[in-house]
Amino acid sequence: MNTEVTKRVCIFCGHRTGKKEVWVDFARNLGDFLGKNKYSVFYGGGSKGIMGSVAVAAKKSGARVHGIITEKLVETEPVLKNIDKVTVVKTLSERKEKLVENCHAAIVLPGGIGTLDELFDLWAKIQLGVENKILILVDVNSYYSQLLLFLRHVVDEEFLSEDQLLKTKICKNLNEVIIELNKLDVNNAKFIS
Repeated sequence: MNTEVTKRVCIFCGHRTGKKEVWVDFARNLGDFLGKNKYSVFYGGGSKGIMGSVAVAAKKSGARVHGIITEKLVETEPVLKNIDKVTVVKTLSERKEKLVENCHAAIVLPGGIGTLDELFDLWAKIQLGVENKILILVDVNSYYSQLLLFLRHVVDEEFLSEDQLLKTKICKNLNEVIIELNKLDVNNAKFIS
């Protein structure tokens, strides 16, 4: 009997590619790693941009891929074909909950307002003790450098503690992400459902 627990991650990222190929390349390399290492991947369900790139690469390399998308987005965003499961929900809040609820870690790649909303929503829940996940912010090519400077300012102004800032793991490359993922204690994880 196989008692090995599957590592599960959710990916927060943009449905656009951005203007630098490095972000799409990173998404593909991350997806490839997750697939080859038999992770289950939960993501926003779309087929475009960084979102589609990470999901396609993960599926192609052996990951189980579960897309979660809202009814409204299904009307405008093509859902990725040939993934293991697609869940359509009513609201963005419900989408965020479903993305996170059964994952061990969340990985945040470059993205826009939706990605930032997902990042800060989960970070606040971790800060309040509502969630106990590894939260990884991927600062590839210094994409999040200005945000990190602002967050340092928030700490300096004493609106955020240093401990709370450190609850998010900042990674600049795939090797650093892998190091954080290797810290997952999947046997002692607790899930909502």
